[in-house]
Amino acid sequence: MSALLLLPRWLGIGKIDVIPAVGGAHYREERRTRFPIGYIVHFTSGIIFAYIYWGSCFSMKMPIVWWAFGMAGFIHGIVVMLLVCITVMEHHPIARYHERGPMTGLAQLFAHIVYGVVVGLIVDAPAMSLARQFEELGCRA
Repeated sequence: MSALLLLPRWLGIGKIDVIPAVGGAHYREERRTRFPIGYIVHFTSGIIFAYIYWGSCFSMKMPIVWWAFGMAGFIHGIVVMLLVCITVMEHHPIARYHERGPMTGLAQLFAHIVYGVVVGLIVDAPAMSLARQFEELGCRA
């Protein structure tokens, strides 16, 4: 997901600097270390949210499949898109992160959907593998 959020900026599509913006919010000033700090915070959050997605699907008795996690990513992406575009970007301590366009929100939404699908595929992989093993043995699960 972090790479997906960096891709539009590298391609020159939009003013999307999510990773350095996260790091800059912690320091409240321009520093060279804002990118590594932002990346660590974003990566760690991704691990935590993978467990939140799984716990949400499990507690709501939803099937633990890739598309359920993709739906969770869509909902999470909508919330983040609104929070980032409306609240965070307007009140960020570094003025250059106040600039944004529609691509910022769309990139957030797309990245969260892809993140949810990938997490779902990873979580669902052992179950798919186990089902295949049962089928090879002639059993039906």
